[in-house]
Amino acid sequence: MRYRRRPTRGAWRVAALALWLMVWMPSAMAQDSRELAALSEALESLTGTVGPAVVQVFTSAYEAGQGVLPSGAALLSQQRGSGSGVIVDPSGYIVTNGHIVADAVRVQVELALPDEVTAGRRSIVAPSRRLVGAQVVGVDAETDLAVLKVQPGRPLPFLEFGDSDELKPGQLVMAFGSPRRLENSVSLGVVSAVARQIRPDHPMIYIQTDATINPGNSGGPLVDVKGQIVGISTFIISQSGGSEGIGFAAPSNIVRTVYQQILEHGRV
Repeated sequence: MRYRRRPTRGAWRVAALALWLMVWMPSAMAQDSRELAALSEALESLTGTVGPAVVQVFTSAYEAGQGVLPSGAALLSQQRGSGSGVIVDPSGYIVTNGHIVADAVRVQVELALPDEVTAGRRSIVAPSRRLVGAQVVGVDAETDLAVLKVQPGRPLPFLEFGDSDELKPGQLVMAFGSPRRLENSVSLGVVSAVARQIRPDHPMIYIQTDATINPGNSGGPLVDVKGQIVGISTFIISQSGGSEGIGFAAPSNIVRTVYQQILEHGRV
């Protein structure tokens, strides 16, 4: 005579767990998908808001070249440079890095075109910016910050300063700028440290971030999820010359103070 073996309590638990997973997992995956879509849309919206206030800065300077003229005067060679900046006032004031405009004899800024000009354009590669001359209002060597002024003829899109003292490690941030002249680029990362001192005797502190920063990003804004400036990208530590996830930005509270003092006194 054969006896049917009754399922053990453990077997019932395994079956119940399998049934629960079959019901729960699709629901959880759908929820995760909705949350990721919402995050993506939020970042897309933030980029669309911040982008028009970010500018590319072009400079021209002269330095002694090789050889001399028959008169004995040294030959000069023209040096061109570029970096990034951010509009902080609709009248045309821009914050950037001091090393970008140091010794420059000519400074130009590439501004986003107004919406009424770009409306109806379909090409994603069509020119959307215009080049204008800029005046250097002041430079502070200690913080490596500078203030520029353009005459746009219209109110410009601008960003407000956030409170860098409120930053926390792990907080999401986005770096905007023109790395290697690739205008209007954006990268996402987190705050790695909120007050990094490069040398014990250095008076300046920096926000460290793993958001991708490369040459050309200098002077561009580091923004929080509210679209406020929490830092100005300044330099990276890299053995390869490219981004290795160790970027540094001047904290917005320091930037704001330098900006206000340059406007008021022409210097810090």
